[in-house]
Amino acid sequence: MTTLLCWMTLGLVTRLPGWSGFMPQPPDTMVIVCFGNSTTAPRKGLSKPYPERLADKYLEQHVPVKVFNAGKGGNHTGRTDDNAFHKGPHASERFTTEVLNRHPDRVIVCFGINDAWQDLGEHGPSRISLQDYRSNLLKFQQKLGTQEGKTIFLGPNPLGQKYPGFRIRRLRKYHRVTRRVSVSTRSAWVNTFRLFKKHARSTGTDIDDLLLDGMHPNDAGHLLITEAIWNKLQTGY
Repeated sequence: MTTLLCWMTLGLVTRLPGWSGFMPQPPDTMVIVCFGNSTTAPRKGLSKPYPERLADKYLEQHVPVKVFNAGKGGNHTGRTDDNAFHKGPHASERFTTEVLNRHPDRVIVCFGINDAWQDLGEHGPSRISLQDYRSNLLKFQQKLGTQEGKTIFLGPNPLGQKYPGFRIRRLRKYHRVTRRVSVSTRSAWVNTFRLFKKHARSTGTDIDDLLLDGMHPNDAGHLLITEAIWNKLQTGY
């Protein structure tokens, strides 16, 4: 996995692809980890994913912050033993090294598309069951709570029209579970489904206009996500 580190202290932003260690920071530096799958990670055709855009927002405000992009393509919330369709390590295997060991003040958690995916088609099981998905999200939040870190759950973004209805319906179930976990743990929540649909209605466009390939947000989609997360962060989360 390529981890993108955005290190900003009063006007300096350093991005280190491939960085796997840790850098000292002043005690007043906020640490944010964006923990997710390929919809969080950098990818071809995208100029800036939301973690890098968040770092830019803090740069504009002259606030010292370190933003880690811990997005990994193909990741679900479980372990490789749970489903190995995509090469691991998966989220539960990465959580300690890429999240907890950084002692973050805020963690943005965004999974669901790979968890919900049915490799055998409409009547096949999801890679990670709804029950296990919920359990995994709860474990992440509870472990962060022991370090007094706060969680923002970012719901999975909607799929575009190229995907059949059964995939969209299944993903909605995981989206709802993400919201329920955020409510039960009193964590912040960004409703990406609503965010994208509201934008499409207000601009007379379509959800696909916010996606690169029917699944991954494009720059316009990441800009919307960034603004929504930023607004949550400004309210004290």
